[in-house]
Amino acid sequence: MYVQFIRLLVVFCLTITGSCLATEKDMVVEFSKAAAFSDVKISPDGKFLAVVINVEKKKALGIVNRAEFKIVNVIRFDDDYEVGQYLWVNDERLVIKMVKPDRWSKEPKYYGELFAVNWNGRKGDIIYGYSAAQRQTGSNIKAREATQGWAEIVDVLRDDKRKILISSTRWGSDGNIVPELLSLDVYSGKTRKVAHAPAPHSNFLTDANGDLVLASSTDSRNQKAVYRYNTKTKDWSEIPKEKFGNRFHPVAVNDTGDGVLVFDNYQQDKTGLFELKLADFSYRQVFTDSKVDISSVEVTKDGNEVFAFKLDDGRPGYALFSDKYAEAKLFKQLLQTFAGDALHITSKTADSAFWVVFSYSDINPGAYYLYDANKKAITRLFEQMPDLADVELASTQPVSFPSFDKQMIHGYFTPAKTPGSKKPLIVNVHGGPHGVRDIWGFDPEVQLLANAGYSVLQINYRGSGGYGEDFLQAGYLQWGDAIQRDIIAGTEWAISSGMADADNICIIGASFGGYSALQSATLAPDLFRCAVGVAGVYDLNIMKSEGDVPLKSFGIAYLDQVLGTDNAQLDLYSPVNQVGKLKAAVLIAHGKLDDRAPIEHALRLKKAMDEAGKPYQWLEFDDETHGFYSPQNRELYYRQLLAFLQQHLKK
Repeated sequence: MYVQFIRLLVVFCLTITGSCLATEKDMVVEFSKAAAFSDVKISPDGKFLAVVINVEKKKALGIVNRAEFKIVNVIRFDDDYEVGQYLWVNDERLVIKMVKPDRWSKEPKYYGELFAVNWNGRKGDIIYGYSAAQRQTGSNIKAREATQGWAEIVDVLRDDKRKILISSTRWGSDGNIVPELLSLDVYSGKTRKVAHAPAPHSNFLTDANGDLVLASSTDSRNQKAVYRYNTKTKDWSEIPKEKFGNRFHPVAVNDTGDGVLVFDNYQQDKTGLFELKLADFSYRQVFTDSKVDISSVEVTKDGNEVFAFKLDDGRPGYALFSDKYAEAKLFKQLLQTFAGDALHITSKTADSAFWVVFSYSDINPGAYYLYDANKKAITRLFEQMPDLADVELASTQPVSFPSFDKQMIHGYFTPAKTPGSKKPLIVNVHGGPHGVRDIWGFDPEVQLLANAGYSVLQINYRGSGGYGEDFLQAGYLQWGDAIQRDIIAGTEWAISSGMADADNICIIGASFGGYSALQSATLAPDLFRCAVGVAGVYDLNIMKSEGDVPLKSFGIAYLDQVLGTDNAQLDLYSPVNQVGKLKAAVLIAHGKLDDRAPIEHALRLKKAMDEAGKPYQWLEFDDETHGFYSPQNRELYYRQLLAFLQQHLKK
């Protein structure tokens, strides 16, 4: 099977995606590339595998005959459309989200359109969206209704080969449109209304029979609301807010149908797994870890029970819920086979005979495997980034340290790949800040820096997700103070631990990380020789008037909660007002089309630097939004970043 893997890989690489077997490697190019193969899923009958590939710089869907392991079709769109997320909805048919860039940006966006097609390319048509009525498979077919709205698949209805359930939200300028649950025929595109949601921004939950059970939403005050559906009266009733916590997220209806498995932090700090009984809305705790929130779960083939949890306490760990499920026993074997790696089951056949397993680690960008349950055999299918297969990558180690107030902070340290001790250190700050965190695994930017001779420190400062509600909320109102003091404390800890020289450190980051790079450099001007801000926010007082966050129905309430309403303090916390304290060299990179952190932030920082007579490097991208979607733009940024670091740090 290994030989078959190489042959298929070569065919894909040479005929479709471009060579994956180059001998001379430009590491900046390699770490800038998008994944060559991703999102592998098997059809319910096990006959075919689907894999997202790149064709002429656009995402397409490759179809592989599993038994013969041969390419049988490539599904791609005309014009500017690309393949987005997709699902097998029956043995022969796939439903694909169509994405495309706008006239200015390189990043494809989803505008609500769903495309359905058989694995062999037949009967392909847009079945939902604003252009559904314009594109038909034949003139004798009645034009289906065009819908100016967004579709999200809720349930593929495994026992119904023609229909799926979708959430349909009409376009609207106020952001408060109430979605509908629709039955959608994946062949004809015909729809039937099942239910109206109880509130805007609702997410639906169905049971194993496809019957509607719950809906959850977030209101304009950034408060969670949960509703129970009565299938007889077709009415909604709101569950009292004291019956659940503020991290409520439904996972599945249990196998008896009388309860719902949910993520929540009900009456506790950490997010665990609970069972919510539908009769009286009572809670039963299933599992909670004492150190970290549950990161994700693996569910049984019917979607009704959880058999494993992932916990990111340093390295990934797993807890098996019950050995009574065949999936749990198999997953335990897989954990032994892929010891030390993170695992995820992307899909499995209806009879559980074949599973597609995704495995990754700090030194493994990710690979897909096929598990044959009858033969108990594992076959490697695809590597996400095959050009890195022969590149020695740097190992990432979990670290912990006490911050300025003795609060324990966790993070990761990746030593430089070049020989010698005390390499120059890059403090790489993650975005967010709230609910986001760094995890152990492959990070192309970290590996680029380590390969170039720099050690990398990543810090899950207070406010980060994954460590409980108290830790997350400890970052509220502290963007410019305690969060930055955590970052500074981590940097000083790295120095005292012998990981870095005190005069050879740079801080970089994107989004909130870009903000932190500049803010930390003003609070500790002698600690960092250079600072790099990518897509950062630098004037906190315009966050409530600029960008897409205040446009969301709960956006202003959220910003008031995490930033506060004290404009004087926000001025103090804004790097644009503190550049006079800077001693670090500065690189500013920003996308002109960024709607999360509009380029106005970077322009204000640029103006402040000019007025203060501070030197800086400027890198502006006309066709990027929040970050870098284009590999070519990412490569350009990485080259300037490495040149900037070489200029200001000593190796």
